Amino acid sequence: MTTKIRVSSRALGPRLFVTVLVYEDVDSMRRAATAYNGADHHQTLGVTQVISDRSGRARSVLIRLVRGHLGTQIVTHEMHHASTALYGAEVGDRISRATHLNHYNEPFAHLHSDLTHHLVDCLYRRGFYA
Repeated sequence: MTTKIRVSSRALGPRLFVTVLVYEDVDSMRRAATAYNGADHHQTLGVTQVISDRSGRARSVLIRLVRGHLGTQIVTHEMHHASTALYGAEVGDRISRATHLNHYNEPFAHLHSDLTHHLVDCLYRRGFYA
């Protein structure tokens, strides 16, 4: 059985969504990830997969996780990929290192922390964490 969780944030203005699928075993997750894009996921314990539009902007973000591998490192790592994809889809074509790629970027920080918080909260409520 696979558990589907949908989290969102309005940190950048419009509500942005991430779909998270939690699999019961590693092999199921890896097969699904490979079937999605044909890539080799034989060592993967979590994966973020994105559907982009013609301009390369993320339009759909999917995270695949596995019960038993839901620690901070994997969850935050995959949510970082998801947050970066969504943030990149919302900023202009020519981003500024001084404006966007620094530790003052509160919109990106809130996007990442909102999505991670909502996912961890859902994982607790659904009994994935004791």
